[in-house]
Amino acid sequence: MDSVKSRLLQFAKVQNLMLMDFYEKISIAQSNFSGKGADSALSTDKIIHILNVYPELSADWLLLEKGEMLRKNNSKNINITSGPQSLAGDGTLNIEAPSQLLSIIVSQQETINRLSSTVDRLSR
Repeated sequence: MDSVKSRLLQFAKVQNLMLMDFYEKISIAQSNFSGKGADSALSTDKIIHILNVYPELSADWLLLEKGEMLRKNNSKNINITSGPQSLAGDGTLNIEAPSQLLSIIVSQQETINRLSSTVDRLSR
């Protein structure tokens, strides 16, 4: 199996992602990770898409197997939830948000990711 693909599977496992959901979210069929498909390399466009979908995934680790799997971030993690605002012991900030607002934010993030991918493709 292509080492990038094996690292993607490792990332999914560490993040406790359901593989079928993971494949759908990265827009790659499961067949690309098994049989003859496992031996083929991923295109640059696919890798860019994956890194846009999972911005916490380190490109250096994924492509070069250098450094940590997850990117270091100087800012605190923010989770938008339907519960009261609180600061968890690990520094994660939980913010209360109505479900309607949450769905708008998720939709906007998906749009931003798609536009970012388009800009990347057009700038090449």
